[in-house]
Amino acid sequence: MNLLLILLTATTMTLAQQPTIRYTLGMSKPATHLFEVELTYDRLPAEPADLDLILPAWRPGRYVVLDLAGGVVDFSAVDGKGNALPWKKVEKSLWRVARGAAQEVKVRYTVFANEFNLRTRGLNDAHAFVDGAALFLYAERYRSLPVTLEVKPYAGWHVTTGLEGIGTTFTAPGYDTFVDCPLEIGTQKDFSFDVDGIPHVLSIFGEGNWDADTLVRDMTKIIRTTVSQWGDMPYRRYVFLIHCTPSSGGATEHLNSAVIGTRPFVFKNADSYRGFLSVVSHEYFHTWNVKRLRPRGMTPYDYTKENYTTELWIAEGTTSYYGELILVRAGLRTPEVFLEMLQNELQADRLRPGNAVQPLSGSSFDAWIKFNRGTQQAFNTESDFYDKGSTVSMLLDLEIRHRTANAHSLDDVLRTLYKQFPLGVGYTESDVLRTLRDVTGEDFGKYFSDFVDGTQALPWESVLAYAGLKVMQRDSVAKSWIGLMTSDADGRTKVTRVVAGSPAYEAGLDLGDEVVALNGFRVRSADITDRTGELKPGGKVILTVFRNDRLQEFTVAVAHQPVPACTVVRSTSPSEIQKTIYQDWLRSAWK
Repeated sequence: MNLLLILLTATTMTLAQQPTIRYTLGMSKPATHLFEVELTYDRLPAEPADLDLILPAWRPGRYVVLDLAGGVVDFSAVDGKGNALPWKKVEKSLWRVARGAAQEVKVRYTVFANEFNLRTRGLNDAHAFVDGAALFLYAERYRSLPVTLEVKPYAGWHVTTGLEGIGTTFTAPGYDTFVDCPLEIGTQKDFSFDVDGIPHVLSIFGEGNWDADTLVRDMTKIIRTTVSQWGDMPYRRYVFLIHCTPSSGGATEHLNSAVIGTRPFVFKNADSYRGFLSVVSHEYFHTWNVKRLRPRGMTPYDYTKENYTTELWIAEGTTSYYGELILVRAGLRTPEVFLEMLQNELQADRLRPGNAVQPLSGSSFDAWIKFNRGTQQAFNTESDFYDKGSTVSMLLDLEIRHRTANAHSLDDVLRTLYKQFPLGVGYTESDVLRTLRDVTGEDFGKYFSDFVDGTQALPWESVLAYAGLKVMQRDSVAKSWIGLMTSDADGRTKVTRVVAGSPAYEAGLDLGDEVVALNGFRVRSADITDRTGELKPGGKVILTVFRNDRLQEFTVAVAHQPVPACTVVRSTSPSEIQKTIYQDWLRSAWK
């Protein structure tokens, strides 16, 4: 027997000895919200005698530990002959099956699923949605082995997913790919289209005023513009899963798909439709940034606990920046609308006290316990790795263009990182700094020290000037302001934000206070803004509130709004390099 034949024989035997992993997903009674899952491991080796099965504690794309195991309703295990196998829970998300010498183990369990808006798992009499990390158990030691899934749809339903397969049977090369391809199961409408020879699917559950042809046309523009940014299309097929219902919202990126929630009638209004396309652009950009190019702290995923990283501002914030920029470059948003967005971001950045308290890298690291928990003190004590991360990314882009006379940009840095750190090889902040230096010949250490790891105020005016843009105060006189934000619900007006250091803050107003009157007259949220805006700074207002069902009055001073509204406009006398940077940045002519 020659050496080649020996190697082939050994390889065949090794493959034959590997365990096989099969999942079956049922939903026989949708109204109960119960998924029926069967997981079979076959050809298991003699050791170990126990099979540990885990349900992830979080789902990729949302950086917060969830109570996913709490939805498991029952659990049982048998061997290949149907004999019951003993098992016990040893942690909240870990089941240990004592299989002994059994080579085949079949586990059955049901999961309560009614969390469509969390984009984890949902089942009702209209449709089903599955993020695999929220539903499918796995054994860590066999995580890299191929898996097969058979779906048993409810009567008349069909399956749409990014998984490889036909009909109701699908495969994946390992658990990580398996759970990163969500499934929509129901009567959703699927529209197939090709972009440069690669198949894509627009899948919409729900009714609304959408037009499939318009969506396909605009999504194609986003796809082509984004691909031109990165230089490749790293998938064989891509699926947009749209949930279009009155309560839908939010979105999540996946390996070759995205799930996007939207209200039914946003597609005919220009502003709301641009908002929808912005979400599409953001999630699609993630196909490269975070699904492939990933921070080291999340490489590989540890599904059992928090995955700490200081680079979420790049994974999410940079994606937010490009999500908007791509729309301009694709001709789906005018430069004028983009500049309006910048002026709103500038004011929001400077109004948020938390930006001067928590560094951007700290917001990234603490995402698991702060940002994604929506803490009460967030606005006053925390930064935001999405919004501020987007701003820092934009200013970094312009800083690169300025220092290199527009020879390089953040586009070049991201493409270089993407090549140097393929999926499975995560990057750190020091890697980003080194790549910046390699690409531009410039040291950005102080920039990161000030604006990423520090809390220095962002230099909006000076950096926007690199692209020939000026920041102008919108009003000649700053508006009156007390630093209070409220919302109306169920006939009540409640305080949702008290800005640190503001008159309302100093007067003692608190989150949750129910505002019933201003200067003796009943008010709603809009009234509070309008009436305080009419008063002159230096005056006072009396706010009457219920706190713990007790009526209280607070005297609040009226002040100038500390950050006046502004506009971002083009210079009337730009230099040639300013015009060049502007035009290359936005892919738009200077007008």
